[in-house]
Amino acid sequence: MTSGPGAPAPDLPPLDPRPVVPVLGDGTVALRALVAADAPALVRNCRDPEAVRWTSVPLDYVLADAHRFIGTTVPAGWTSGKVLTFAVAAADGNQLLGTIDLQCSKPGTAEVGINIGPDHRGRGVAVRAVELLADYAFTQQNLAYLHWLALEPNWASRKLAWKTGFRLEGALRGYANDRGTPTDAWVLTLAAGDPRGPQEPWQGPAPGNG
Repeated sequence: MTSGPGAPAPDLPPLDPRPVVPVLGDGTVALRALVAADAPALVRNCRDPEAVRWTSVPLDYVLADAHRFIGTTVPAGWTSGKVLTFAVAAADGNQLLGTIDLQCSKPGTAEVGINIGPDHRGRGVAVRAVELLADYAFTQQNLAYLHWLALEPNWASRKLAWKTGFRLEGALRGYANDRGTPTDAWVLTLAAGDPRGPQEPWQGPAPGNG
């Protein structure tokens, strides 16, 4: 029975202002929302020397940084649509393996960012995460291109992009910002219709398993 004019409004549950993050999976890896329980693993991943060297994670990362990222930064990015961050987790969704995001600064395109924890590299986790993210970007977000920026000489990042179908467009001198210092970077792209696998011979050190 509906309320008439002047009748007290029924008690309704409050609206949840948090954005809904989809769950994506392939049976081995899952992409899901970051949760508070991920904070300790996030700290370990962000304090890893490779993450510090090649990504923009805050230096001397602590639990407060992780909780701020999970509770404030990530939801704000989803709400604005500017940065769509997923947790990379085991298939059951529990163990945090890393993070991956779409940085949507221009219409129809996004840049991919990824940080897989050191204990989970070389096991195919990163490749699966990128493939899931690319499918989501092209089919659910209707993007036309994904871009990949790898600081020189981050061969591991360039290898991962190559293995997932990104094509090297070139090296730009001083294009990237490496903690306040202009740094040379490789730029790679993946179009919505491109095959998801190497598009050209590998031009660096022998690739690993990803």
